[in-house]
Amino acid sequence: MQLKRFIPFAALLLTLLTGRPVAAQETAAEVYLSLDSCTARALRNQAAVRSAVLDVQMARETRRAALTKYFPTVSMAAGYFRALNPLVDVTMSKNSDKINVTAEFDGSSVEDRVAQLQQAFDDLGIDVNISALLDNLFNRFTLDAQLQMFDHGAFANAIVAQPVFAGGRIINGNRLAALGIEAAELQLLMTRDEVAYNVEERYWQIVSLHEKLRTVVQAQEMLDTLARDAEAACKAGVVSHNDLLKVRLKQNEMEATRTQLANGIELATMALCQYMGSPFEAGVVYRFDTMDYGRLRAPEGFVSPEEAVAHRRESRLLAVGTEAARLQKAMTVGEALPQVSLTATYGANNLMGEGIQHNGLVLATVNVPLSAWWETAHKSRKEQLACQQSRLKEEDVRGQMMLQTRQAWNEMSEAYTQIALRREAVADAEENYTEVSHFYTAGMQGMSDLLEAQTLLQQARNNLTDQIITYRMKALRYRQLVSTTQ
Repeated sequence: MQLKRFIPFAALLLTLLTGRPVAAQETAAEVYLSLDSCTARALRNQAAVRSAVLDVQMARETRRAALTKYFPTVSMAAGYFRALNPLVDVTMSKNSDKINVTAEFDGSSVEDRVAQLQQAFDDLGIDVNISALLDNLFNRFTLDAQLQMFDHGAFANAIVAQPVFAGGRIINGNRLAALGIEAAELQLLMTRDEVAYNVEERYWQIVSLHEKLRTVVQAQEMLDTLARDAEAACKAGVVSHNDLLKVRLKQNEMEATRTQLANGIELATMALCQYMGSPFEAGVVYRFDTMDYGRLRAPEGFVSPEEAVAHRRESRLLAVGTEAARLQKAMTVGEALPQVSLTATYGANNLMGEGIQHNGLVLATVNVPLSAWWETAHKSRKEQLACQQSRLKEEDVRGQMMLQTRQAWNEMSEAYTQIALRREAVADAEENYTEVSHFYTAGMQGMSDLLEAQTLLQQARNNLTDQIITYRMKALRYRQLVSTTQ
């Protein structure tokens, strides 16, 4: 299975190195992936980017929802009921021999008036019992009345409420929602930067593995030639069988390294395809850019850490967080401030049984939450502490970002300096290999020396490849740190 996976990569590399077509390459499909195309696909398909885009959309919807608080709220209600028994049932009847009547006339009770009238008749010598006459009069009356209401009915009403002042919570809520949009957009840009960095890191890792595989293929070609020479020399008795064994062991080692690199290329390519949201096809040969070993551009465009941090998206995101904490405190204080609103309602009903009745009402209300002041005072102090905490975090992170920027510049400069040293090491290794080869051909040095020289050359080339990749990534990271949001 590993051999089948290795064939497409090996076939392509052998064709590039030797210029001779290989059968495996002729039948395998090829796909060229450039760094720009990989980055574009990842920015379009990466789950982190798509999630950040959704965060922006959600923040905008939150902002639109907050804007509705400025407008009146309208609600409607309607209903119909049918009661088993009337809700109002008043029955009056005479069920005793005596009815008590209580009334007042000009501030005096009936009993006082009766007493005064009785006294007047007594003074005149008239024998009349006023109380008996009144009792006889009321005994002649009968009372039998019944009132039943509200056994069924329907009603409908509409209410319009317009907030006039809500303690500043509507204004501050909208400002907070606007900050949410800005924070989501900044987070989206930061996510895109991070995805672009990860794509380039994965891309150049694959290129590095290809370059190392190319070096191994070249070493194998040299070892194949050396093995044939050593076998002939061993048969002729010029070298010992021990030297031939060293060459074959070295060949086995190179073959194992070649297999590891081929598997590593396949896994790295699969990881890149997964990251950029593209399917990986096992029967396809993926081609990438080759390593440019020419002179690279020296580090340039130095930006002071203070200036770089001032324009970083992270700095603006921290400022947004501090401002959001301040607005949250204002929202908390607004809970204890008076609430003023205007309300209008209009309705219709037939509850009285006299047809549909209409009525409307307009009122202004002022709500002063007196009992909430104590609780709000503690909550406000808590939000004030949160504001202080946010400012402390902002100052601390800014300091860390300045150190990060300076460190990124230093690491980029050091990586560029190391490239020159690695180039010198490759030149020295090539010169040493050439010299040892001549001495070996002349019989002045043994095969072990030649194999060691070849190993040193391979290591020097691999170190140069790794160093160039390191410099590219350090330069990319520094460019991201000093880029502005403007």
